[in-house]
Amino acid sequence: MLCLPSSLNELLLLLAPCFTQPTFRTFQALVVGQISQTGLRCVTGMLTGARLSGVWHHSRAHRFFSQASWEPDELGLRLAVLICERLLPAGAIVTVAIDDTLLHRLGRKVHGTFWHHDATANSKKASLAWGNNFVVIGIVVELPFLERKLCLPVLFRLWRAKRKEFPKGKSDPERPSKQKLGREMIDLLAKRLAGRQLAVVGDNAYASKAW
Repeated sequence: MLCLPSSLNELLLLLAPCFTQPTFRTFQALVVGQISQTGLRCVTGMLTGARLSGVWHHSRAHRFFSQASWEPDELGLRLAVLICERLLPAGAIVTVAIDDTLLHRLGRKVHGTFWHHDATANSKKASLAWGNNFVVIGIVVELPFLERKLCLPVLFRLWRAKRKEFPKGKSDPERPSKQKLGREMIDLLAKRLAGRQLAVVGDNAYASKAW
């Protein structure tokens, strides 16, 4: 029921070891739906983009994210290796960008939500927004058909606010800071890319003892 262009299929097959066979089939469909969907890129929107809405039950897509047997870190690390092998010169320094990004959400029961500074707000009144904040690292590449450099995200972590029972100045071991989350991901990437030199770049919010 799912028809993939051969070039995309060959690329996704390189990531197949991250999944079981049924889960990989769902992964392929969600990738196709994410690329082709022109509307909301939500979970059910991916099924619509892949022309599988009404063919597959929507729970199949939701279970991929909530219950399926696969590891996001391993997928990201395999993707990082592919990027370095195919888009960077052999032996070149790997430039890794780190930053956090806000995903606006509605509702108080959404997991991990909090009030965050919204850097994209057009007014001071709207400088705070409710949502999830993800710390993301990506590999910076230069592509021949673009005039600017491009950052390809590979790993992410959901930042969660410190629990109320922890006083000011004390860290919450179960909810690390954004800087510590970034360091954790950089360590994973450095281990997987052993032998390659990494140059990590970020804004002054990440200049901390975590490094």
